[in-house]
Amino acid sequence: MKSFDERLADGLHGIVDGDLDSSPPLGALLERGRRARRRRTSAIVSGTLAVLALGAIGTATLVQPSTPERSGVTVAAPEVVSPRMALASATEASASISYKVKVTARSAADASTAQVTEGAFDPRTDTGQLSSPSPGAGVVYLERLVEGVRFVSSSGSKDVWKQYPGRHDRLAYHRALSGAVGASADPEQLFDALRQDGAKVTRVGADVYHFTSTTSVDNRYGTETVTFVGDVTLDADKRIAKVSYELTRKGQFRPGVKGGLAYGGTDAVTVELSDYGTPVQVDRPTKVVVVK
Repeated sequence: MKSFDERLADGLHGIVDGDLDSSPPLGALLERGRRARRRRTSAIVSGTLAVLALGAIGTATLVQPSTPERSGVTVAAPEVVSPRMALASATEASASISYKVKVTARSAADASTAQVTEGAFDPRTDTGQLSSPSPGAGVVYLERLVEGVRFVSSSGSKDVWKQYPGRHDRLAYHRALSGAVGASADPEQLFDALRQDGAKVTRVGADVYHFTSTTSVDNRYGTETVTFVGDVTLDADKRIAKVSYELTRKGQFRPGVKGGLAYGGTDAVTVELSDYGTPVQVDRPTKVVVVK
């Protein structure tokens, strides 16, 4: 298996020379979550409101049996919202508004492989940008999304950008990170991953939640097991401020991948989100080569 640095360098050279040979294996799983997001949004929000409504009813009607009546004063029942429901509510509040993002990704076994990607995105207009220097490779991956139109470049390209066909609704973080980590490095797909059924969620602090999920994904190369474990920290507005997680992939060897890459190992990722609601303005490149 290639080292983390070698994977990064190969991926970035692939970006400069042409398209990458493959996408991260978690993408297929998270794509299902993305397609179902609009359907889940109303259900989650309705469920949250229902829980809160029940809490309100309890507050208005319940009286502790051990407390004697004194001038009509009642004792409010504590509001109960499950950790999973609280995290789902925070996810929905974070997924429909603009934000700035910083992603730090590395091999879990080697902190020196850390790669930092920074950017901003507005999901309402499909507009955003990111930059991602590759450690030790001397190349910076650049991407712009202007109302759904994707432009990709890199340092040393003399400000020439590739324009990709079709409309896109998110930035391609898996390209910025050279395929070294799962697609959940993208906040929009990370939100989808946190919605996946079967994930176990526990509250470990006032605004901190721990989650774990293991899923088997079938593809043309066989079955791959993806384990997703981490912690979510909320900000004062109950939106997601930080997600730190480890992603472990175990799967069969994939033939035909450049360099004979076999998939496996654990990546450690931290996604930091801030400046929710800040307008995102991105200039459309002037020197463009259209990719057909």
